[in-house]
Amino acid sequence: MQQVVYVANPVSGFIHVFQLKDHELVPLQEVQTGGEVQPLVISPDKRWLYAGVRPDFKVLSYPIAADGRLGTPVSAPLVGSASHTCTDARGKLFFAASYAFDHVSVSPMDAAGRVLAPHQRIDQLMAAHSVTLLTTEQGEQELLVACLKNDAIRRFALNEQNRLEPHPLGDIHTATGAGPRHLALHPTNGDLYCLNELDCTLNRYHREADGCISARESLDIMPAGYEGERWGADIHLTPNGRYLYTCERASSLLTLFEVDEEDGKLTALAHFPTEPCPRGFAIDHSGHYLVVTGQESQDLALHSIAPETGSLTLLSRQPVGRGAMWVRVLALE
Repeated sequence: MQQVVYVANPVSGFIHVFQLKDHELVPLQEVQTGGEVQPLVISPDKRWLYAGVRPDFKVLSYPIAADGRLGTPVSAPLVGSASHTCTDARGKLFFAASYAFDHVSVSPMDAAGRVLAPHQRIDQLMAAHSVTLLTTEQGEQELLVACLKNDAIRRFALNEQNRLEPHPLGDIHTATGAGPRHLALHPTNGDLYCLNELDCTLNRYHREADGCISARESLDIMPAGYEGERWGADIHLTPNGRYLYTCERASSLLTLFEVDEEDGKLTALAHFPTEPCPRGFAIDHSGHYLVVTGQESQDLALHSIAPETGSLTLLSRQPVGRGAMWVRVLALE
């Protein structure tokens, strides 16, 4: 499997492009975006990389070449700074959460896949930190917006006019002061996970056949007895859904959870030190590697994932400059 890793650094303005092969990250390209580049997302057809940039509030649509290199981008405006982005399952809509401006926006795409100007904005989503698309077995789509200051995950249905409307089953609420930040979906068992930034808890929910989403459990992502600052950041699962990882910035730790194959119950297995202040990470499509950035580090770290235990082993580092925040991995055809 040929894979490419994209890393965004808002301090330098660069998107760094690496090949992931032979247990190494091999530098392939550096692209200057001309702004504070942050959230990255790859189109469902793997033809585009979308990069949110501030302070001009725009999204850059980069065409992806056959070897993973990025071509000349097309720019489209956003109505606020993007903190997190995603697309719909068809690659026709682009969603952007704005933490600073308390909203989510919806942008259409043209026939080629380039993002256009937004056609909808929903306000009063306090500290909207992330957007996650949920697709049902019937093909219906809904958008989940983690609103940190609301202690809620807002649910929106996508209607036939490609606009969001409040979901008829209502929102999901976390504990007071939890601060929901990033979400992850299990690939097969119907579970949804929420990493809470402020209290560093991990919530597991389950989506029932009728669309209701119910809470199942909440766990601490920090080691037993930990008394330091709590500042949760990111969450991802291996492609087979067996292992789940979170990162926390104050302690610079990655936490490993095992997902029970029968009932989905989570078990915390281990904590691993990583780059200082780990802001973002990704797991490759084979499930063999975890790639992580540190906001207080100069490097991008490549860890191997032990298939039988989920344990992490540092393999190598590559320089990406201080402040790198976003990682995305593309599997080439």
